[in-house]
Amino acid sequence: MSNRTVDDSAEQLPPPLQPHVLFMPPLGDGFESSSDEAHETEVADRDVPEYSLFGTEPVEEERLFWYRWIAGHQVSFLLWRAMCDVVWHHPEDDGPGERELELLSTCVDGYSAMLLYSSTVPREHYHADIRTRMALQHPAFSGTWAPDYRPVRRLFRGKMPWQADPSCAALDEAVTRNGITHSHIADHLVPDGHSLLQQSAGAPGVSVSREKEDLYDNFFLTVRRPVSHAEFVAQLDSRIADLTDDLQHNGLYPNVDGQHHPVVSNQSGEVMRPLLTGVLDVLDRAARLVSDMRLEEAHR
Repeated sequence: MSNRTVDDSAEQLPPPLQPHVLFMPPLGDGFESSSDEAHETEVADRDVPEYSLFGTEPVEEERLFWYRWIAGHQVSFLLWRAMCDVVWHHPEDDGPGERELELLSTCVDGYSAMLLYSSTVPREHYHADIRTRMALQHPAFSGTWAPDYRPVRRLFRGKMPWQADPSCAALDEAVTRNGITHSHIADHLVPDGHSLLQQSAGAPGVSVSREKEDLYDNFFLTVRRPVSHAEFVAQLDSRIADLTDDLQHNGLYPNVDGQHHPVVSNQSGEVMRPLLTGVLDVLDRAARLVSDMRLEEAHR
């Protein structure tokens, strides 16, 4: 994390914690052209502040953790879509270049950070509120329905033909961190190991379909329509700004009725611990790489 410190003298108002609609290109579509792409895709020039791990201000539990669930997933969608461009350009060839690999590994770490951010919801509240809302959307509601994850699924499984190359060492480390983080959070939130999809196994209509992908998008306030790269970057940038306000005011682990609910403790693996204080740093790096690397339109 940066050595820059927060100005404690400035009184900070509570953040609004208001989820926004996310606009994403239809799966497989490239970005629309923009009238002033070079200027509009610039990420805001701001310092990356520090934040406390344990918040001191009492929070409105339902409002905060619903916001984090939606915002964390939306940022993940944006990072996956940025990764899609690289994967689509290098399906079977010698693999991405150095700058593209940096983007991939940074976006993977950004996704891991968003897993940690979203999962700061206390387990009891997750089951009573968030998991219940997902089950109401569909009894087998599943992350496997996320449209933007499908094109990069092979990368997260280490199945791209170029991932064995030594140049992919940093990417492989990020993918390993992501797998450990994902498994840890699944065990934390659902210790019995039974996801909604697993509970509904054998029920009709469980397989992934366009309808299920639409349900997933709708739940996370995501609308598919033509989007320019400038708008795409602006949406990522604005969400990082909102997350910054949240973390500065509430800490990574908020004060819920005088208690904190850490996802990663001293007993947890060393692999995840740097992400706890590095959420904003890794997101800022990812946003700048996505902004700088204006790739040509890519199609499936």
